[in-house]
Amino acid sequence: MSAEARQELWTALRNTAERGVAEGALELFLRTEAESATPATLLVSLLPTRGALDSPPEEFAQAVSARRGSTAEVTVVPLPAGDRVRVATTTTLDLYIHMPGGVGYLLLAFTVPLSGIKSPMGDLCEAIACSREGHDSCTDLPQSGWRGMS
Repeated sequence: MSAEARQELWTALRNTAERGVAEGALELFLRTEAESATPATLLVSLLPTRGALDSPPEEFAQAVSARRGSTAEVTVVPLPAGDRVRVATTTTLDLYIHMPGGVGYLLLAFTVPLSGIKSPMGDLCEAIACSREGHDSCTDLPQSGWRGMS
């Protein structure tokens, strides 16, 4: 890996960690076990949205879409455990899962800085997100053979 690529990777990792701290992150996972492997991060946060701030996924998606504009693809994905808001860019995948009881949204924020989310590593991120839903398959996964894991 070139020095420039290492610096860009370090910057992306630092920005992910700093964003997590600012948003009250619960966990940060970093895949680093193989030097030739594609790096990826997963940041898990709880975004409390009590009272008037608590909105259903459709309204939440509209607000995110208005804020992000054309820089991200924002969709609502219907799943048996409840709808989730999916926000995708070239190298990031954010999944907002509406928690029951008006608690807020659980945010799974994936970053795949080198290969991007349209790659096997991106497919793995989608599969991890589906496994959180607790069912055997996700219909919105790319046709790469990945399935949700219970």
